[in-house]
Order: sequence, then structure tokens, then C-alpha cells
Amino acid sequence: MRSLARETAFKIIYMSLFTGNEISCEELMQEDGITEEQDKDYEQDKQFVTALVSMYAENKETINSLINSKLVGYVPERVYRIDRAILALALTEIKFYKQTPQKVVINEAIEMAKKYSTEKSYSFVNGILKALLEENNGI
Repeated sequence: MRSLARETAFKIIYMSLFTGNEISCEELMQEDGITEEQDKDYEQDKQFVTALVSMYAENKETINSLINSKLVGYVPERVYRIDRAILALALTEIKFYKQTPQKVVINEAIEMAKKYSTEKSYSFVNGILKALLEENNGI
């Protein structure tokens, strides 16, 4: 269920890009089918989502600066918000959460881009993440 929990964190970050407000983690987890009855690791998944969202909120400026530093030929405001949310989640998990292997985080980000964004978004997300990792020796 970790992938579903990660998607929940992505959705909360994505919604915050529009509203500027945090959304209830528990409500969205239930909407995504993550319940105590169905998920034996419910409390851990809930803590994971809460940690990612909190770390993003605390480090939003740093994360946005990292993303913007690799937007060659793009105006930051024109990047799809879905792609920005996926990148923000991945960078949060790599730079601040630091408990998931980077390759896993990148793979999950690519899969979310394929699922939620355009057919070219996954390569955009992959390119930005790889460029940041290479430049910063693992961010």
C-alpha cells in the first residue's frame, strides 16, 4: 500500500498548489481505498503521507528552487501542476524523508506521471530528477 500512500501525498500536494491549503490526509486516504480494514500498515502509511506532506510544506521554497533550476526552456508557471506536484513529492522524499531508495522514488514518480499526466510527462519528470541527482550528487 506504500504506492497508494505515496499517491495520496501527491494528491494533497497537487491540491495545495491550487488552494494553498493542506487537505485532510485521512479523508483522502479513505477516498483512495486506504482504510484500517484493508491496509494492515494503515498507521505507518498514514504517518508516511503526513510526513511527506509536512516536509513539503516546510521546504516548499527549496523544492521549488530545485525544480526551477532545471527548467531549461520552460517558464516555471507553464509547467503542468501535475508534473510539478510529482516532482515536488519525489524531491521531498529524496531530500528530506531519505528513507526510500532514490531509484524507487524516481520509478514511482515516473509511474505517477504516466498515470496522471500527459504521454510526454514521464520523460520530463525523469529528466528533471536525473539532472538534479547528477548535479547535486544525490541531492
